[in-house]
Amino acid sequence: MLSWFLNPWMLFGAAAIASPILIHLLNKRRFKIVEWAAMDFLFQADKKNRKRVQLENLILLALRCLAMLLVALMLARPFLPSSLTSFAQQSQKMERVLLVDDSLSLTVPRGNGTAFDDVKETVKDMLAGFAKSSDTEDWITVMLASEPENPVLANEPLTMATLAKLSESVDRLTCVDRGVDYSVALDRVSRYLTGQREAGGRALYVFSDLRQRDWSLETDSETAPNKLLATIGDAVEGCYVVDTGDGNDQNLSVVSVRPLEFPIAGKVIPFEVMVRNNGSQNVEQVRVMFQVNEGQPEYETIGNLSPGRSAVLEFRYVFPVSAATALEDSLGELNKDGKAPLTNYRVLAQIDRQSLGEDGLLADQLVSDSESIYAARVSDGISVLLVDGASSSVSERSDSHYLRALDVPGAGLKVTTITPADLETVSLSNYRVIFLCNVDEASMPRVRSLERWVESGGGLVIMPGDRVRAQTFNDAFYREGAGLSPVKLQTIEGDPSLGQWVNFEVAPQVHPALQVVLDSEATSVSKIDVFMWWEAIVNSDLLGKTASVPLRLTDQANSPAMVDRILGKGRVVFFAFPADADWSMWPTGGTFVPITLGLIDGFVGNANESSVVQAGGQIRYPVDLSAYKNRVSLTNPDGDMIEAVATPMKSVEKNQEAKADADTKADAEAESEAGDETAAPGGSTPDSVVAGLDETDSGVLYQAEFPPIDGQGFYEMKLQNNDGGETPILFAANVDASEGDLKRLPRNVVEGDFFGGNVNVVDSAELSKQVVKGGSSELWMFALMLLFGTLVAEQFLGWFWGRKR
Repeated sequence: MLSWFLNPWMLFGAAAIASPILIHLLNKRRFKIVEWAAMDFLFQADKKNRKRVQLENLILLALRCLAMLLVALMLARPFLPSSLTSFAQQSQKMERVLLVDDSLSLTVPRGNGTAFDDVKETVKDMLAGFAKSSDTEDWITVMLASEPENPVLANEPLTMATLAKLSESVDRLTCVDRGVDYSVALDRVSRYLTGQREAGGRALYVFSDLRQRDWSLETDSETAPNKLLATIGDAVEGCYVVDTGDGNDQNLSVVSVRPLEFPIAGKVIPFEVMVRNNGSQNVEQVRVMFQVNEGQPEYETIGNLSPGRSAVLEFRYVFPVSAATALEDSLGELNKDGKAPLTNYRVLAQIDRQSLGEDGLLADQLVSDSESIYAARVSDGISVLLVDGASSSVSERSDSHYLRALDVPGAGLKVTTITPADLETVSLSNYRVIFLCNVDEASMPRVRSLERWVESGGGLVIMPGDRVRAQTFNDAFYREGAGLSPVKLQTIEGDPSLGQWVNFEVAPQVHPALQVVLDSEATSVSKIDVFMWWEAIVNSDLLGKTASVPLRLTDQANSPAMVDRILGKGRVVFFAFPADADWSMWPTGGTFVPITLGLIDGFVGNANESSVVQAGGQIRYPVDLSAYKNRVSLTNPDGDMIEAVATPMKSVEKNQEAKADADTKADAEAESEAGDETAAPGGSTPDSVVAGLDETDSGVLYQAEFPPIDGQGFYEMKLQNNDGGETPILFAANVDASEGDLKRLPRNVVEGDFFGGNVNVVDSAELSKQVVKGGSSELWMFALMLLFGTLVAEQFLGWFWGRKR
């Protein structure tokens, strides 16, 4: 019974019925009876009228009690099914909730417009039909499937007077450059309908092109879109799926364009372009264009592309060396800070739709996914920092000698060598790869900076030698498993006289850096002689999770020779021996250069993947506050600019108890050494403070994060340099390639019970013929009219009967 009231707690007000009764009883006690002789004659007359007066008083009392009950009833807002109240009303209140699919797939051509244009016309015709009808009193709610939490129209009255305004709102709707999640959208619709307290009927209309991708045909979970819709259909008076698609599922997509190597100026960089045929028919002679900036386009043709298959094309491009680097090379000078100039290039891979002809265009319905873009951040070289803990005036005696030899023309490296003391002041953000050669210590603030640098994408190589002290190294870099190093050093093993040696043993899961060498000669690595090495214990908490051992030694303990650890977005690689020729024959052998270059390529290989995001995703970028201010701007393809403030990044391994204990100790040491140089965590630092930070705090501590982006295209972010000027960083946003799959739900599925028994699938033409009946109607207006009549009757009868007494 309580479910028949919108505000059932107001029924407690019915207790006010007792007030007229109490007043009546109290009034009877106000009179004092005094007997006197003349009253005997009046008693005889009163006996004749007493029953009539008592009846009149009871009627007035009942009317007053009824008035109090009607007040409580009116505030409780009762309602009954419309079928029971139709005799007392001319129209039925009905809220029509429209969920409109505005995903990219609705931009397929349809006549002179798109399928989404047809959807908007259908919605407007539907609104006009309801506005003209007198059968129901209609209210309209319109939600977009891409953003159901923000309705375009929220329970707006639909009349001829409001029709024009509502139609204008529908005209302004546009599609997004991404897909939609029907599970999220329908769950939001369900919660909206459940939260509505207004009486009346409700009907849901879902406008969809019925693609398999959207409706999760293979999922039978309770959160699957069709299950959610079936649940809604059981709860509302009418539930309809309006089919806005057609039978043509042909479409071609450029899935991606990406470089196969880190883009370095002056080198031939291969680019891979993947094209997919999402349709059910063969497509022939697909011509693909590749273009960098506004330069001369290149073309390749796919002869035949089968249904559901992809083809990969390869284009090659040489990015020019920047003018600054060219000048340095001509003068024989080296960039002092080691930072290689970075240039942004806009790369486009696009299907040449004109080459398909008019008939061929039917095989490629979506325009937006016929291209893919890439933001190439081209460096004049991979900046490599060598920290030499055993530097010598004689180059061959230094630990970095063989590593410096990698900086040869064509290698694409920019190598800088420093001492461990210089490591304290160098800006880490200028480098992509750092080698710690025979280094066992650094200040705690610098170790912190190295950790954050690796977590944000840097590649660190640790190669200890004879100048490393195990305890000192472990305190700085291992820290009971919470530090950078994946291993804990023990003792130096082997034969100092070089009379005995061991060799390498390659793990079954071959490391990418070793693959090139093993492909050319499978036994080349295992023939390398190692005379001395550091015995080390691999952190068991990391092994098999974020750490692996690609190389071991053939000694009795099968000691780890190479350990690779993933830390955040970067990696740490440990070798059990230095990079000089005193401990092994590896630096002088033919495998040292290809393995080391492969290792460096692996470090930077994924660095440029962060330059590409998907429409609807977010752009995030680490900001080194020693080099840049914390205010960052982003300009979208339309030229509109937004700003963000870089905020502190979260540590990757804060959940580890060991790290937490070690961090507490390290923080105390860092505070005593760093003083006030490090920005306080937990809040943004003003520009004036950031600009004044010492460069010793050069770890990537902050990150700029922007709201989700709306559409595809190039986005340019600008960092404000502390020393003046700007640094532009380019991003590319592509549409979701899976949106190009236009395959629809099979007809037998749609016509079956896929959506449940109370959901009707109709097309646009049949929509106007659907009649929704049921719902409920509020009775508070009737209660108000009855209350008014009761009060009038009570007043009139009281006056009329009192006049006669």
